[in-house]
Amino acid sequence: MKRILILGCNEVTKRIVLALCADRSLASGIALASVNREDCDDLKDLALRRGFRVTTSAINLDNPEGAKMMVKIIAPELIVNLMAPEFTQAVMDLAAEVGADYIDGRLCGIPLMPSPNSLLSEQFRKFGAFQHAKKTAVCGVGFNPGVITAIARNAMANDFYEVSSVSFCVIPGESQDKSGSKEDTDKSDRVDVLYSEDIKNPNAAKGVSAAQPVIYIKDGKATQTEEFARSGKSSGGRVVYMTSNPVITDFLKEIPEIREASYFEPVIRKEGRKVPTEKIEMLRSLGLLSDKPVKVGNVSVKPIDLVAEILPKRIAETATPEETKDIVYTGEASYEVYVTGQKNGKVLTKLYKITANNEQTRDKYGVSALEYLDGTAMVAGVRLMCLDRWAKPGVFTPAAFPAEQFIDALKSEGIILEVSESKPL
Repeated sequence: MKRILILGCNEVTKRIVLALCADRSLASGIALASVNREDCDDLKDLALRRGFRVTTSAINLDNPEGAKMMVKIIAPELIVNLMAPEFTQAVMDLAAEVGADYIDGRLCGIPLMPSPNSLLSEQFRKFGAFQHAKKTAVCGVGFNPGVITAIARNAMANDFYEVSSVSFCVIPGESQDKSGSKEDTDKSDRVDVLYSEDIKNPNAAKGVSAAQPVIYIKDGKATQTEEFARSGKSSGGRVVYMTSNPVITDFLKEIPEIREASYFEPVIRKEGRKVPTEKIEMLRSLGLLSDKPVKVGNVSVKPIDLVAEILPKRIAETATPEETKDIVYTGEASYEVYVTGQKNGKVLTKLYKITANNEQTRDKYGVSALEYLDGTAMVAGVRLMCLDRWAKPGVFTPAAFPAEQFIDALKSEGIILEVSESKPL
């Protein structure tokens, strides 16, 4: 039983509060804090109607000392971070400084090309702080990478003698805009955005974009190939393409015994994104695309390298809420994990699949099916933290703990894992 502070107020906050109210063995007290305190008031009243007292407050993470004072007054034993990614480091600092455990649903700052020496994510920079405080931080507790990694690890432990490869496939459903027409453009790749890769692309001056690199695991190492280099079909017959994803880095760091791993999803295959050539020419006219080093203080730097470092990288780009607000997913969404290995002297592939219906989750929770599944994973993770099932000093992902615990917690939240024999993806 823990005193819990939830930072951020959204649909997942509501589901966590309801779960804590339903099981009084988990929380001795609940506090909610958001940028606007008013956002939490409805949940405070909802909990009170269920006989559970909740306190609320505003928090300003741009004022670290004020935020720390507020958190110290609440004295939480567990901080649940549901705030925007840019606040992750600040919230982790708060948790370590006040001596609270910590949980969030994402990995932030994944390296573009992971290496043996790179961190899994930026959150792991805080490992020493949590270890010193003798507190636990668990990051990436959403379905991706937390749950799908747990599914693969559970399969390795119980269903196979030896696993040779794992492939992941995520289907969000059929995409439509709010007018009802199917999407035929990639909203995350706007023509007016100049990317780091563009300025070193020899064809950029002609307005043709460079291929976007894709990272997968081959022979136990991070390997790069071009976008659309590999495709397959989901269990429902949907064409999917291999793309980069944080779960690949999670596998590389946490489960190195898996020598082959790849991630697939449905994407719009473009014949070539148009590069904003006028921006490139402007940079060139200013001398910022020169590869001749110049002195900046005591440091020599190539202007083109500096510009490349400042510009966004396509491989790291995701559609912003503003760009995706008109997309509505319909029908069935699914997470699929294909595991190939040996059992009883023969090679076989098993498909582990979790599905949810977009119309049903939108009617009940006001979110898409994948958002619902991510929220359910967080509810299950909070339960495990409250019961001290996830407890050891430092920063971890769910892969650091027994996979069966996470899967059982998900099942208790109503998640059904379907298992069947299959062909490889």
